[in-house]
Amino acid sequence: MVMTISKLIKKRLRFAACLFLFSIVHIHVVEAGNVSVVTSIFPLYDFASHVGGDLVDVKLLLPPGVEAHGFSPTPHDMVTVTRADLFLYLSDILEPWAGTIVAALGADKGKVVEVGKEIMNTKDGHADRGKRNSTDDHIDGHPHASGDPHIWLDPHMAVEMVKVIEIVLSEVDPEHSEIYRNNSRVYIKELELFDAGTEQILRNCKVRTIISGGHFAFGSFAKRYGLTAVSPFRGYSPNAQPSPKAIAELVKIVRRTGSTVIFHEELIQPKVARIVARETGGRLMLLHGVHNVSREELEQGETYLSLMKKNVQNLKQSLQCQ
Repeated sequence: MVMTISKLIKKRLRFAACLFLFSIVHIHVVEAGNVSVVTSIFPLYDFASHVGGDLVDVKLLLPPGVEAHGFSPTPHDMVTVTRADLFLYLSDILEPWAGTIVAALGADKGKVVEVGKEIMNTKDGHADRGKRNSTDDHIDGHPHASGDPHIWLDPHMAVEMVKVIEIVLSEVDPEHSEIYRNNSRVYIKELELFDAGTEQILRNCKVRTIISGGHFAFGSFAKRYGLTAVSPFRGYSPNAQPSPKAIAELVKIVRRTGSTVIFHEELIQPKVARIVARETGGRLMLLHGVHNVSREELEQGETYLSLMKKNVQNLKQSLQCQ
């Protein structure tokens, strides 16, 4: 009887020890697991992937081919964000739907990072912006304002976005902060090389005006490189429609500047651009705003830089740069 009780005690002790070891292993796996990040738009997805590397699992909330401004999150999207360690979005202007997600998170709002706001809160968030004299305008009188949410199209601001992502990843995963810092430095150098190359390409162009038949997105880009960007659309709403007067004015600008190319945006039928091209004898060309990518572009492994480099080549051709 004594032996039986002794064996029973030993058996229970072994079982308890196994449970303890299992709990240690389980906790270790959770702590050592990758940081889960959900992003609202493609630039944030690409930047977080570069900074996080193999240590971060990044998910783009926008399905491939879906236009960013008019997107509406589903219940499944809400669950995805709830389970993530971080939710990165740019601004309430660009993604008004993000407010629905933030409100649903409740006490979990600490995992939310409004990247544009974080940049604005830094001293040097706008370093070197607008150092050249340039103009960019909406045709029907709505000026390009500092509230333009398409900041990633200015490589200097893309660098600031990368810096914010590096900081927040280091906060949630301090053990790997040095890796995030190094990844950030490497990628920022790539962005700086792209910026320098773009400046060289666009320095001597016969035409200095980017004619867009799509929504106004390239104001920040134009300002960075001393160009002018015009669009018949007023504001940044995806539901905005240009007035006939604005379209007529754009036709006049095309003829006055000698432009032969009318740019259109990605993922949207270029109805207005076609009208302007038909009236002026111009041809259509894509100027990718990099809000999101199509399924084909995703499968081809397109990145922020690969798409921006294609934009620059299209601009070089259309603006007749030497």
